Amino acid sequence: MADNIATQLLVIQQHLEQGKVGEALAELQVIIARYPEQGKAQAMLGSIYLHHLADFTAAEEAFRIAMRQAPAYPALYYDYGELLLRLDRATETVAVLNKSLEVPGIEKDKIYSLFGNLYEREKKWEEAIEYYTLALFYTLSMENVSSYQNDLTRVKIKMNL
Repeated sequence: MADNIATQLLVIQQHLEQGKVGEALAELQVIIARYPEQGKAQAMLGSIYLHHLADFTAAEEAFRIAMRQAPAYPALYYDYGELLLRLDRATETVAVLNKSLEVPGIEKDKIYSLFGNLYEREKKWEEAIEYYTLALFYTLSMENVSSYQNDLTRVKIKMNL
């Protein structure tokens, strides 16, 4: 069963990469109906609602279920943190991001970048710079280095306004 679900989730991910959101959503709903305890499927469902359908209520519901069922699934935290940021719920964002730092395999640079986003939104420039700098130190991707440098530059510009 687990191998079959893992394979199905990979196929769903491929559908998303090909822009076949409807097919991915339909297949996820079948998996969740058959195996409601599949937290990774719930996390993927939340991601679709967040990134493709802009249904924040449905995304949050899926992420909350996924947090109970698959708390060690790193991808959940990136998307759930992003959702909470979009909803301007700072206290909850901090709680989710702090919890994520305990998850094995979490990409700390992404989490620190989300912290940077949070503090930038709150106009807490020093904290934003601190977290974007941490993101820069933890990344192993040249693409992310450029992105985090741009984040730092943007905050420094804002500081001088």
